[in-house]
Amino acid sequence: MKKTLLALTVPALLVAGSASAAVSLYDQDGTQVTMSGAAEVQYHLKAEEAAADQDAKIRIDDGDLALRVQHEVNANLYALGAIELAIGEGKDNKGSGATGTGDVINDGLYVGLGGNFGEITFGRQLAIIDDAGVGVDIELKDTAGVSYEDTDMDQYIKYRFNGEKFWAGLGYNIAQKTDGKKNDELLEVAAGVPFGDFEVRGYFGAYENEQYSIKNPADESKQLIVGKEQTAWDLEFVYAAGPIYVGALYGQSKNTINSVDTDIQTWELAGSYTLDKNTFGLGYAQNSGDAKTDDAMNIYANVAHQLTVNTRAYVEVSYEDFYNKAGQSKDDIGYVVGMEVKF
Repeated sequence: MKKTLLALTVPALLVAGSASAAVSLYDQDGTQVTMSGAAEVQYHLKAEEAAADQDAKIRIDDGDLALRVQHEVNANLYALGAIELAIGEGKDNKGSGATGTGDVINDGLYVGLGGNFGEITFGRQLAIIDDAGVGVDIELKDTAGVSYEDTDMDQYIKYRFNGEKFWAGLGYNIAQKTDGKKNDELLEVAAGVPFGDFEVRGYFGAYENEQYSIKNPADESKQLIVGKEQTAWDLEFVYAAGPIYVGALYGQSKNTINSVDTDIQTWELAGSYTLDKNTFGLGYAQNSGDAKTDDAMNIYANVAHQLTVNTRAYVEVSYEDFYNKAGQSKDDIGYVVGMEVKF
């Protein structure tokens, strides 16, 4: 007699331990079903908030739940589907009207095909450039560092190949027009080449949103469509051997809002050392732009303690020198204490 998926799923969830990053719910006859999730809560104050004389707060950083299904078509091809939820990360639960409980949001839903040729997926998913960066920051690299304009896409086509000598990826988000103006068009390319304990990788993204709007200076109760574009790239060098990690990055971006261009250069340097169950991290990031208000600098340090394979507690502090939205030069210290539990 065949067991139903539900009959197999419930016991799996009840007995699942913390030894793996994902729970295997079903693995039979060429079909695999896995579930993963994370809960992360912090006591948190950003340097920008400290400079504005705000108070620290308990913050829901992550409430993630993901389900992935993979069916073997033949020896060289598989089909996949995934559903990803963000739970309780919003400030308000609009359904109940209560405050502070958060919403359940679908932030990933895609299908695709994979095999020796790589993997191609279609739907709501993160762009590859979301992985860009060499920092070891946990939360507080806010004002400086590599930053691509938008990485959460709803109509995304993504291809990625992982080989022994290199990896490469390509993605495109299909823009939609309203009143002749398109939104969220993104083209990205990324690649990496590992050699020994080193890896060199690069990312490129070209983003455009003709529907982007700001408050109308003449009447702040109305919006003024001005459009937004970004063309950005960065080159990264990483060394990882045993307990030692070192990363360096240089990037450039050209940002255009309302036909006004701003060029920004970015440098990052970061490193970490793991001793037993503790990881010590230190990093530096700097932005330098055409306008003085685009300049920013960030130094951060953190310690994370691995309580179990999938549970960590951490503390991080940062010093940031930046310009606020009013164009005023500010500097202050931020801090975060948190705990993350995964399965």
